[in-house]
Amino acid sequence: MDFSLIGGRQRTLSPGWMNESLVSVLGGTRVEATAPTNPDARITVVTVVGGTVIRVPLGSRVRLQGFTLLGSRTVAVRPGDGPEIMVSAYSVAGSVTVTDSP
Repeated sequence: MDFSLIGGRQRTLSPGWMNESLVSVLGGTRVEATAPTNPDARITVVTVVGGTVIRVPLGSRVRLQGFTLLGSRTVAVRPGDGPEIMVSAYSVAGSVTVTDSP
């Protein structure tokens, strides 16, 4: 698990990643999850205050679950037959965006 109390956080996942968890209390989180992954890959992001952007490989099949109290959740990924990635995103005040664009 990766934890940040104050300030933004950027994390680039290594090839072969499978189950990643990130927690940010005050600040945004950006996850570069474009490296090749294993089947049934999962990312869990918890943000109290701040936005979250998760970048996935082109053609990924993304399943987004979780909740956002004050904000939005968006999947902006073009459909394809790439890896399936489960994203569990929880945010109190901020948006969660999953994208395949830089």
